[in-house]
Amino acid sequence: MNEILLAMNWVVIGIECLIVFFWMHKFSKMRWKLFFGVKKDLTSVQHHELYSCFLTAFCMLLFHLIVSQADMFILGLEMDKTEKIKLFYTSGVIVQFSFGLMLVCLHLIRGCSYSPTARICMYTTIVYMGLLGMQLIARGYYDYHSLSFIYKIGIWTCNFIAVGALCTYPIRSLKEHFKQRRAAAE
Repeated sequence: MNEILLAMNWVVIGIECLIVFFWMHKFSKMRWKLFFGVKKDLTSVQHHELYSCFLTAFCMLLFHLIVSQADMFILGLEMDKTEKIKLFYTSGVIVQFSFGLMLVCLHLIRGCSYSPTARICMYTTIVYMGLLGMQLIARGYYDYHSLSFIYKIGIWTCNFIAVGALCTYPIRSLKEHFKQRRAAAE
């Protein structure tokens, strides 16, 4: 089971790297306009979706790095196992809540509407927080470890759904780009 999870982890990391390369390419064209553009830049639904998807991908990347570092730090602490479990899941809920809050705040500051990608990422974050809370109560307070399989499957499902949602805009954008190139060549 651990070998499968490790392989899936590398697949997710690979997809995330491709998404980062796509947004770096977009960023090189649009510069800081993606972060600090003015309200007049939001002239169409496509522009709203562009900015919303960028903000979502940016937040996901930032919080993916934060979560991995926080998890490694907490797991490396020398403390009682039960207290470490409580700290691990509580910090996970706090970080996921911070992700949702940052995503909402960036959308409010930017003034763009929520894309389907942003909504799906928010929904999976809420489910993720629920799973972390379930594990906090079960493992941290009742020393009940039988829900770990449900937790792992739920977390991986949330990750795949969120990464799949993050892939939709780059895939559609690339498809449109190649369609325009074909039309120009004809």
